[in-house]
Parts: sequence; C-alpha cells; structure tokens
Amino acid sequence: MNCKISRKLVASFYLVLAMGKQAKLFWIVTLVTIGWIILMRPFTPTNIVQFELARTVDAAQQIIDDWGDEGISKARLSIYLDFIFIFLYAWAISLGAKVSTAFSANQNLVTAGGFFSRVIWFAGSCDIIENVAMLMTLSELNELTVSMAF
Repeated sequence: MNCKISRKLVASFYLVLAMGKQAKLFWIVTLVTIGWIILMRPFTPTNIVQFELARTVDAAQQIIDDWGDEGISKARLSIYLDFIFIFLYAWAISLGAKVSTAFSANQNLVTAGGFFSRVIWFAGSCDIIENVAMLMTLSELNELTVSMAF
C-alpha cells in the first residue's frame, strides 16, 4: 500500500514538473486560496451568510443586534479579509478555465473556457460591491444599504 502511494506521489510530482507555467500558477493560486479560506475561518461569524442574505432592514438589524459590538468587529474584519479572497478565487477560477482548455480538442469547450476565464472577474466585481455595501450596512443600517448588499 505504501509503495502504491509513493508511486502516485512521484507520478504527481513529475506531472507538476511537466505542466506549463500557467498550470503551475493555477495550482499555486488554488492552494493559496484554500489556505486563505482556512486562515479566514476563525475571523468569520457563524451567521455571516445569513447576514449576506438578509433582505430586509429588520432581518439585518436582528443579526447585528445578536452580534453585539464584538460580533460586528469580527464581521467587519471578515469582510475586509474577504476582499483578498475574492481576488484569489477569481484568479484561481480564471486560471483553471484557461488551463482546462489545453485538455480539449473541442472548440466549443475551448471558447467556453476562455469566456469563463474572463466572466469570473465580473462575478468577483459583484462580490466586491456586495462587500462594500455590507460594510456600509454595518456602519449605517438603512433601506439603501440593505438593498445594495442583499
């Protein structure tokens, strides 16, 4: 069993060496993104997703009240850390879409990979807008900030 695992590790190592620069960069960025998720975890309130999905001032206010000052500080830090995560996940997905096109002879898949490698940056931009709006909501809760964030 150990011999099989060692062979797989050696084969994987040679596969990484044989990859192009963009594929290596994809794996590095993906691992950094996963590491960032792990790093962010202790700073993320357990109900941050519910806050992101709150659709009314009352719902957002209830979550903010439940957090208290300490929870609000934790949520704010989590949102600031999320800006870096947005860049990392968009970069990883963009690179993954580009790299995956090298494995296909189907022109439709190659075109789709190129399209998705660019459109993910739009999705990341929308996520940035959401984060800014959530920070605004934490500072001043009103219908405008809630509608922008949620």
